[in-house]
Amino acid sequence: MESQKKFYLPILFSIVGILSTFYISNQLSDGLAVVSPGYDFVTPLDGPLQVDVNSLLFLLIPAYFIGFFTLAIPIALLMILFNKISRASTYELGVFTTGEGFSAMKIIRRGIVPALFALSTGEIIVNLLPNRIFGTPTFVPGDASEFLRLFNPLQTLLGALFALILGLVIFAPTWILNDSGIVTQVKPSLMNARRCPDTEGIGRWFSNLIGGFVILAYPITMVHRFFYIQYVIHEVPINLSNLMNSIFWIVGVPFLVMSFVLPFIILNELGLSWVRPKIHSFARRLGAKEAQPKSLMLEMLDVQDNINDQTDDHGVDTDSSRMRRI
Repeated sequence: MESQKKFYLPILFSIVGILSTFYISNQLSDGLAVVSPGYDFVTPLDGPLQVDVNSLLFLLIPAYFIGFFTLAIPIALLMILFNKISRASTYELGVFTTGEGFSAMKIIRRGIVPALFALSTGEIIVNLLPNRIFGTPTFVPGDASEFLRLFNPLQTLLGALFALILGLVIFAPTWILNDSGIVTQVKPSLMNARRCPDTEGIGRWFSNLIGGFVILAYPITMVHRFFYIQYVIHEVPINLSNLMNSIFWIVGVPFLVMSFVLPFIILNELGLSWVRPKIHSFARRLGAKEAQPKSLMLEMLDVQDNINDQTDDHGVDTDSSRMRRI
C-alpha cells in the first residue's frame, strides 16, 4: 500500500493537466473560429475548427498507447544490441541490481525531458511540413495580435502532442533500460592503459544524448514561435500584455504536455516486474555480466593494485614531484 502512494500525485497531475488541455484547446479554438471564420486548422480532418481540434486530441490518445505497448520493449532490445555492437571494443554489457526507491517527484521529473522533446520536435515538424498537418493561417495584418495570441499556443500545444507519439517511442525504452539496470562498463584491460573506470546505464546514455538536443532546441523553437514570428515577422506591438502572454505559454505548455507523459511512466512502473526478466534474459544472451556495487569497487581496486605492481616492477618513485621535470 505504501508503494502505491507515490502514484497519487502523478495521477492527480495527469488528470488535471489532460482536462486542462481539452478545456484550453477548446477555448482557443472557439476564439479562432470567431477571429478567422472558416479557417481549416487541421488540414487532414474535415469539419469546423473546434471539431478538428477535439478529433485530433481523441485520435492521439490511443496512438500513444499503441506506440507504447507495441514498440517500447522492441526498441529497448535494439538499444541494447546497438550498444553491444557499436561499443564492443571498449565496453562490455552488465546487469546492475538497482534500488527500488522511486518517489512521486521522480516520476514527475521523468516526464520533463520527453515533454520538451515533443515541443521542440513538434515545432520542427510543423515548420518543415507546412499545410500537411496544420493549415497556414490567413488574417488581416491589423488582426495579427488577436489572431496570434490564440493561434500560436494552440498550434504549439497540438503540434507537441502530435510529436509526443515519437517522444514516447524514444523515451519509454530508456525508462525500461534504466529501471532494469542494463549498463555498459569499460573493460578492465583498458583501465590499465590510463582509462578511467566508467559505468553508465544504456538508457541514460540515450536519454542524455537526446536531452542535449532538447536543451538547445527547446529555447530556440519557443523564441522563434512566440517572439520572432509574432514581433518581428508580423510586427505585433511589444507591450507588457503581449510579452506576459508569450512567457506564460512558453512556461505553461510543457506542463500540459507532461500530463500526457505521466500515465506511461506509471504504466512502466507497474510493469517492471514483468519487463525486467525479459530485458535481463536478452542482455545475458548477449554476454552481459552481473555488476554489483561491491564487485565494481573490487574491480577498480584490482586494477589499481595491478598499476601499483607495474610501477614497483619498473622502480618508479610515486612520491617524487613532477615539478622537477619542468
